[in-house]
Amino acid sequence: MFNAIKSGLLVVVLSLINQSIFAQDAAPAGPASAAPAPVASGSIWGNGNFLIMFITSVILLSVIFVLGKIVKTLIEEDTASIWRKRKSGTLLIWPLLLLSSSAFAQDAAPALQGPSMTFGMESTVFWLMMGILIFEFIALLVLCNVLYVFLLRKELIKPFGSMLPKWLQFNAMMGNDIPLEKDAELLTDHDYDGIQELDNGMPPFLKYMFIFTILFAVYYWVDYHVIEASPLQIQEYENQLAQGEADKAEYIKKAGALVDENSVKVVEDPGVIAQGEKIYATNCVACHGDKGQGGVGPNLTDAYWLHGGDVKSIFKSIKYGIPAKGMRSWQSDIKPADLQAVTSFIIKNMSGKNVAGKEPQGDLLKVEAPIDAAAPADSTSGNTAVSDSTKK
Repeated sequence: MFNAIKSGLLVVVLSLINQSIFAQDAAPAGPASAAPAPVASGSIWGNGNFLIMFITSVILLSVIFVLGKIVKTLIEEDTASIWRKRKSGTLLIWPLLLLSSSAFAQDAAPALQGPSMTFGMESTVFWLMMGILIFEFIALLVLCNVLYVFLLRKELIKPFGSMLPKWLQFNAMMGNDIPLEKDAELLTDHDYDGIQELDNGMPPFLKYMFIFTILFAVYYWVDYHVIEASPLQIQEYENQLAQGEADKAEYIKKAGALVDENSVKVVEDPGVIAQGEKIYATNCVACHGDKGQGGVGPNLTDAYWLHGGDVKSIFKSIKYGIPAKGMRSWQSDIKPADLQAVTSFIIKNMSGKNVAGKEPQGDLLKVEAPIDAAAPADSTSGNTAVSDSTKK
């Protein structure tokens, strides 16, 4: 067994040597004209994660060798058996080394093609190092167990369980620490058809659990209801709602295409106005006419508005609709940016044109004169609203 472990450790050492050689040779592999691969620059020895794993493996290797020498000295095996195991172990080394070398050789060739990376190193190298570390940990545990069993049989040490305090020992925790010979001392006066009852107490682990639940209940009451350091469920819910609203506002702020009734504004860009005209022609002409003169819906070109004629009110009317008057909501069919575009088209190209059509409805909307100098002084086509009422 010890020689098998030693053989495995020799494989580990030689694999690490092969790894370093092939890792250094991997960089220049492939044609000179090939594009550089997206791998970490420099030797693998400059990778911090690899160095940590390598140093850990070397430390474990040293501990295993020292512990193996101690165990071998204490437990001497037959010489012939040692030689046979050593020979078989040596024969086992070479196939493993060839596999290790071939694995790195295969990784070396496609290095310029961008091999998969794990923690800054090639995945093959990472998993090989993980395999080495796992093997070393297992070998260390096996050696420790062998040494423990040997010392226990020689009565050089006491069982590990007996070294623990009684309240941590398994039998004591389960209430099974009383020898059977003492059962007579625990008999009670209860006799049921010749069956007597033992005066066994509750297993200690149940007592400890019960005490823990009492202490935890006191802690919970103080934390949640006295000093209120932690929020109750309803408070957590309200906090999450508030956080969700804050996240939503931040997202809308960063995403320019997302517009709502609070952030909408009149867009002057001719391309946006043209997009709004197309949307109007597709969705709004049937009720409001091709020039906004009205029909089933109210006239959009006069100065009277049922539900507000400013940009926010018009946008809101289009987005949510006016179900009581037969106008549907368009927020599920038209993107927010397009809702802003059609709102801008109505304000810039229709509002104040006074196209003959349906009679005025709603409240008079007073607006400032447009900035355009070519427009008449008494024009009502501006978009600065002082009323809060739209007919859409």
